[in-house]
Amino acid sequence: MLVYRLPRGLALDKPGSFCPKCRTPIGWRSNIPLVSFLLQRGRCTDCDARIHWRYPLGELLCALLALAAWVVFGASLEAMAAILVCAALVALALIDLEHGLLPDRLTLGLLWAGLAYSLAPKSSVAGMPVLLPFPAPGQAIAGAIAGYAFLWLFNRLWRIVRKRDGLGLGDCKLLAAMGAWLGLNGLPLVLAPAAVAGALTGLVIIALGRGSFSQEIPFGPFLAAGSVFALFLGPGLGLMPGLPGTPGWPGP
Repeated sequence: MLVYRLPRGLALDKPGSFCPKCRTPIGWRSNIPLVSFLLQRGRCTDCDARIHWRYPLGELLCALLALAAWVVFGASLEAMAAILVCAALVALALIDLEHGLLPDRLTLGLLWAGLAYSLAPKSSVAGMPVLLPFPAPGQAIAGAIAGYAFLWLFNRLWRIVRKRDGLGLGDCKLLAAMGAWLGLNGLPLVLAPAAVAGALTGLVIIALGRGSFSQEIPFGPFLAAGSVFALFLGPGLGLMPGLPGTPGWPGP
């Protein structure tokens, strides 16, 4: 719903679910995640229009990431926070893929939610570093500022060299949001896989003759994937050894 309605400026609360083609309201039997899509063979029951790929893909990704949150964090407040973050990241990635847009209502909402959650007491999870994920307020604020500033400065330098923008402000806001959720130490864990995946994707597109070096590729999906990587795998990695919150740092 978010992926379809937010970029089009539609209300999120009304009307209820409907077919974008024939505008027929969708009943609960046709609104069961993944199951309804399979039973209806990917088509609307009224006008036989194809159901957009965003619906089953978003539902499948959210289900898998919710399962991952339960496996990694158990039945805890951290698991609920991880599910919230992952759902927002899925929506942002799909919107950026389809529209080249990262809506402020999601990026800034995720940012303020991360800063607010940094104030909440955290569960004690065996083997989890002190600051990654879900840092204390100081690290959350530092991560948000550094995340925005890094991509903003990168874009300024890119504009000086290439005479055009290399990133949008939405990417800066998304990385700021993940800095709030993952802290300053989590930013390299987001950026490293995002940059590598983005570069490889661009090279593959060029090699297949589907684009050129000047073609714009949405970076939001790669930032979202890097954020998921940092959220679930970051605690076991020490990409910044010697800093608080990384493996091997002496605890209190």
